Amino acid sequence: MLRGKVAIVTGASSGIGQAIADIYSKNGADVVLAARSIEISRSIAKRLRRRDHTDPVALEIDVEKEGDPQLLLKETIKRYGKVDILTNVAGFAMKDALWNKAFHSVSDEELLKVLNVDLLGAFRCCKAAIPHMKARSSGVIICISSTPAIAGYDKGAPYTIAKAGILGMVKHIAYEYGQFNIRAYALALGNIKTPKTFDHLTKEQKLKLTKEAPLRRWGSPEEVAGTALILASEHASFVTGQTIVVDGGTVMR
Repeated sequence: MLRGKVAIVTGASSGIGQAIADIYSKNGADVVLAARSIEISRSIAKRLRRRDHTDPVALEIDVEKEGDPQLLLKETIKRYGKVDILTNVAGFAMKDALWNKAFHSVSDEELLKVLNVDLLGAFRCCKAAIPHMKARSSGVIICISSTPAIAGYDKGAPYTIAKAGILGMVKHIAYEYGQFNIRAYALALGNIKTPKTFDHLTKEQKLKLTKEAPLRRWGSPEEVAGTALILASEHASFVTGQTIVVDGGTVMR
């Protein structure tokens, strides 16, 4: 599905990012694994190269740093000559204290820390990639959002605000750059079973959240990756600017 494509994945060293990098490579793409954990990323790249006979590369990138996304695109173009797919997965690590803090108690500093990764990090990467995609009149951008950005929630206010910004950014990119055959999407995720979100919950919390969705289970990173694969491929060539909800049916619209 992606043979001959070059795909950047941020946050590629674990969880959803790793699953997306894995399925892109399995379907023929040369993947740029961008993450702060360079040794883990190199190990993943080595495994993908051996398994899929693709040409992946790992780059040490921190989307919080304004210059790193520009460096990411510079190195990608230098190695491959193009970028076809940008998938923004890197996000601020969920912290219980901040997740459980009431909206009126969140400080400017706490909000800005989340925005700097989840929203501005994606913004920086999109801004760096779009000129290259525009020059070739081709490109796909996928960003990770969450269901609270659509339906609201009583916890995690900074995350909801950042992820809501993603929805607006994706619509803007799709509208402004559709004339250059650049497509953009947001994946609004529900309860996805990653170590960062699932392992720190109590048994009671896991059970309660399991019952939220009509499908009565948590989703897997691989299921998120499967959705990203379809959007990144030509199977979604006449779809753009959309928010795709991946949550087992909890939020329907």
